[in-house]
Amino acid sequence: MSTFKPEKFWSLHTYILQSGYEVQLEWERQKLFDLEAATMFQKIVMEDGIVEVTEISEKQEVKSRPSGLNTVNLLKVASSALGLGPQIAMQVAERLYTRGFISYPRTESTAYPSSFDFKGTLGELAYNPTWGDFVRTLLARGYQKPRVGTDAGDHPPITPMLSATEDMLDNDSWGLYKYVCQHFIGTLSPDCKYSRTKVVFSIGGESFHCVGHRILEKGFTSIMPWLAINEKNLPQFRKGEKIEVMRVELYEGNTTPPDYLSESELISFMEKYGIGTDASIPVHVNNICERNYVKVQAGRKLVPTPLGITLIRGYQCIDPDLCLPDIRSFIEQQLTLVAKGQADHICVLQHVLQQFKQKFSYFVKQIDKMDALFEAQFSPVANSGRVLSKCGKCLRYMKYISSQPSRLYCNTCEEIYYLPQKGTIKLYKELTCPLDNFELLIFSRPGPEGKSFPLCPYCYNTPPFEGIDTLFGGAKTGSLNKLGEGVGMPCSLCPHPTCQHSMITQGVCACPECSGTLVLDPVSAPKWRLNCNTCNCLVFLPQGAHRISTTRDQCPDCDSTIIEVDFNKKTTPLEDGATLYTGCILCDEFLHSLLEMKHGKSFFRRLSSRGRGRGTGRDGPRGRGRGTGKWVDPKMSFRDF
Repeated sequence: MSTFKPEKFWSLHTYILQSGYEVQLEWERQKLFDLEAATMFQKIVMEDGIVEVTEISEKQEVKSRPSGLNTVNLLKVASSALGLGPQIAMQVAERLYTRGFISYPRTESTAYPSSFDFKGTLGELAYNPTWGDFVRTLLARGYQKPRVGTDAGDHPPITPMLSATEDMLDNDSWGLYKYVCQHFIGTLSPDCKYSRTKVVFSIGGESFHCVGHRILEKGFTSIMPWLAINEKNLPQFRKGEKIEVMRVELYEGNTTPPDYLSESELISFMEKYGIGTDASIPVHVNNICERNYVKVQAGRKLVPTPLGITLIRGYQCIDPDLCLPDIRSFIEQQLTLVAKGQADHICVLQHVLQQFKQKFSYFVKQIDKMDALFEAQFSPVANSGRVLSKCGKCLRYMKYISSQPSRLYCNTCEEIYYLPQKGTIKLYKELTCPLDNFELLIFSRPGPEGKSFPLCPYCYNTPPFEGIDTLFGGAKTGSLNKLGEGVGMPCSLCPHPTCQHSMITQGVCACPECSGTLVLDPVSAPKWRLNCNTCNCLVFLPQGAHRISTTRDQCPDCDSTIIEVDFNKKTTPLEDGATLYTGCILCDEFLHSLLEMKHGKSFFRRLSSRGRGRGTGRDGPRGRGRGTGKWVDPKMSFRDF
């Protein structure tokens, strides 16, 4: 599903009458996205009412004849002009070759060899009823030397070998043969020459212009008319001339998304990024059609299918490298170096095999992500679930699928976000994560002593800090039937220094049972408690308090966070009916006496340097790419060699 949203824009269309011709002037600003501003400019132009010619420029320009025809260019023209897919086009070209009508059709070269017999080939076409007159004129006046092309060291460019007529070939064969002949003749024809005139106008301080083209010499466009310059004659203007405005229209339009790629454009990109060769490009394009990854629609447009989109989404979830042209391009570059003797064949082979082996191993370990995405898209699960929270990427609502394993599914982005299992999930006051704008959720385990903690769906599945599972002891696993609270990073494990939901902000002190941190449970009122973010330790705080919160202060003795307790007026244990009390739960005797610990052996003061989760011997969290040792990419990216 497209996430594109059209946006309105406005432009001024100004018209004048000159020498009996109506001329539309183009606005230099082109378009504005503010209606009030566009209306203001329209008013200024209309109030002035007189345009003045401020500049007239005319220069001769040249459109160069083509270089020799190679396979890729033949395939692009076959798709865009003849409606033939690459696979069919190559089959037709090979039939023409075996019958002797054209030269070998698989070549990457666009440069003719120095020994090529241009005169003899033109002579073969001189009496063809379709282009014979043009060829004879070319021979009489003298043909042009072809442009310097690229010599790939394989075969010469594709050229005609025998003269043929339309009744000798079927429709597809004639269309392709005709283009080969026209292209060859075009490479030996003069360049197209034309003059370009630009007239600049001023009105009310705003600039407008109009452009005209006048053909001086058609050249090769006579035999290849689809490449001709569109002639547009302008009436005569004089610099300083003033002309009355006929009318000024405020045109309203909408931005549009890019169109689907055509086969011809896809082939151009494959050539640009080194994906495939003249022999394999048709096979690649045909494969994605046969495997139902794309559908060919009118104009040979390639429209991705849900299967193709989901497949790419899966690759992006696991290893985005596999969706990009870098890998194939890198290997092609290495093969070129081998061919030139600049790289060792065995070393390149072993290196590439090692890369793919490690990528394959990494992909297999993460294949559950691909399975889950396909299940969400192509099973009844895609239509189940209930709307729960907003996606931080597209800002549209995601569905909560409660069936095991429970997860969120964004139908717009087509992405899956796993959640903690065996508990309840609710929206957390419509709060959002400051890192990615996803709405926060609250996960709660059943029972009076069940833990609760907030989480961001995106951070939980893609922790923004390296080594979260190692640093804080989370049991991360990729197995779908074992997905639990340790699969990712809830807010109680987040080391973000300023987020109001993170461990740094809500953490109180070190857990007495493990190396984790006791974090304030934000939704446990009125039975306030601390939960360990690693083990099952629970510490119940003073009960019945109206509010309990962490402060920015730390205990000078044990480095724990000072908490603030706002007792209920009717049940406050403080003297004189006071309700507000601050202190350290470890060092303050009053607060310490009100605590109760569950799921643990004992709870006692630890006057050590261990503060909010900073266990002995553990390093602090690291941002991506800033580790002290050399970080090893588990999926072996092909970049940055």
